[in-house]
Amino acid sequence: MDGKGMIAYLVRLFVERALGLLLYLFGSGWVLGPRGTLWFAVYFAAIGTVVWLYRTAPDTMAARLSIADTKDVTPVWDKALLAVFWLLAYFVVYWVAGKTCGPSPAIDVVAVLGAVIYLLSSMLTAWALSENLYAEAVSRVQKERGQRVCSSGPYAYVRHPMYSAIIMWCVSVVMVFPSVWVALVSGAVALVIVARTALEDAMLTDGLQGYSEYKVSVRWRLVPFIW
Repeated sequence: MDGKGMIAYLVRLFVERALGLLLYLFGSGWVLGPRGTLWFAVYFAAIGTVVWLYRTAPDTMAARLSIADTKDVTPVWDKALLAVFWLLAYFVVYWVAGKTCGPSPAIDVVAVLGAVIYLLSSMLTAWALSENLYAEAVSRVQKERGQRVCSSGPYAYVRHPMYSAIIMWCVSVVMVFPSVWVALVSGAVALVIVARTALEDAMLTDGLQGYSEYKVSVRWRLVPFIW
């Protein structure tokens, strides 16, 4: 990834998060509150992991940016799931949090733990991306790149660690914004990720050499000892 591509990617991430903040403020009546301040502080700080990845895994980041080049080979189910995930996790959840949490309650231990879990999820995502050279933004078998099974780093424990990180996000956002409606949106995101995990796992089993053997050695898709 060249410097211009990196800057463009960082700008996109910043704009997405800024829109999430704007939607939260719109829902809350333009009151950020202590919990909103806590969440969005760590939310923007997590962009720093991308800078680290630019230095440690530039080829992987370049592949993730080339999503336009893969639009004709991306499964329809993945396009649909990605669209729903993007809308819910980047925008809808924050409007709902602002609308339903009211004057944000004071920060407590649960909220701080939620923020920590979110930061850990960002670190897990960065770790997975630094290990897997084929971690594109879409789900497909990359035959033209000679894709191989990645079994190092977090992939030695679960088969889809980046999706595990999203499940951690689903938990953390409810811990910081304790609302039934936030929990419902978060649960919908989790269902999307579970569905994408199952479909991607089946696709890789059928199309990626060595993946069936990898499934034997690493049994868990998302959560060790559970699924």
